Amino acid sequence: MSKIIHSMIRVRELDRSLKFYADCLDLQPAHRLDFPAFSLVYLRNAENDAEIELTWNRDRTEPYCHGDAYGHVAVCVPDVAAERTRLVGLGYCPLDVKEFKADDGSLIARYFFIQDPDGYKVEVLERHGHYQ
Repeated sequence: MSKIIHSMIRVRELDRSLKFYADCLDLQPAHRLDFPAFSLVYLRNAENDAEIELTWNRDRTEPYCHGDAYGHVAVCVPDVAAERTRLVGLGYCPLDVKEFKADDGSLIARYFFIQDPDGYKVEVLERHGHYQ
């Protein structure tokens, strides 16, 4: 049986990305590999087994193209409204909180999106139902 261990994204400014992921998702470096041309930094926190791998190619100056296939990374928190307020207070620009409901009006998900410094979307969902 397989186990998801990490998902990798490429970043242009490693320090800026490390600050975003620490501030917004409480993810800290758990492992780092530095090579002459690039670095790999694996982020996690106590809630996670899986990691986000930041790949920093030192000579890269132009933005990465996400194409039309990339969607988002999702995380869950106890209270999305409080989390959004916290992020706004830190100077970030999360989008508005939205709700996704079933035909009968019952709540499926409450969430908002925020983008990291390289434009990768992060969905922040409230712990509810399937999203635990």
